[in-house]
Amino acid sequence: MRIIGKRILIRDITFKDDEDFYEYAKSELVGPNAGWKPVPSLDIARRVIASYILAKDVFAIELISEKKLIGTISIYNYGIRKYNKVKQLGFSLNPKYWNNGYMTEAVKLVIDYIFNKTDCEVLEVGHHSDNYNSKRVIEKCGFIYDGRLCKYKKLYDGRLVDADFYSLTKEDYERLKRYE
Repeated sequence: MRIIGKRILIRDITFKDDEDFYEYAKSELVGPNAGWKPVPSLDIARRVIASYILAKDVFAIELISEKKLIGTISIYNYGIRKYNKVKQLGFSLNPKYWNNGYMTEAVKLVIDYIFNKTDCEVLEVGHHSDNYNSKRVIEKCGFIYDGRLCKYKKLYDGRLVDADFYSLTKEDYERLKRYE
């Protein structure tokens, strides 16, 4: 995949992204908010990248001006809904780049791609209920709140977390595009 935005590029992740990925994947501000343990070493970061490359559903968010991976965005071919034209979105971003609109730009680019280049009819996204940064991005991108799943998941550290879920239908997307 290759989607060029104003400031970012969504592209396939590669092994050359290992140090940039590790830079933020080791942060206590990133992994725990997404439900994964901070990556403890560059070697483990390389293994995670290998799994992303094999899965073909996690993509790099590159800041064009720096030619640097600053985050990832995932497009999973499944969702909470039991329906074959549903995809689920996930994302993470290096905290050094928070509050600059990069993730909102990335999510909007991927939404356009999904609804214009695939047969997806419903796009889902969720966040741990206390992850307000993700909530902000999701709401800015036009997703509609579906509800909260209490005790949704047990994390690597044993905590149980609630999760809030949102969706965007192709029809909602097309309506939003008309008013932009």
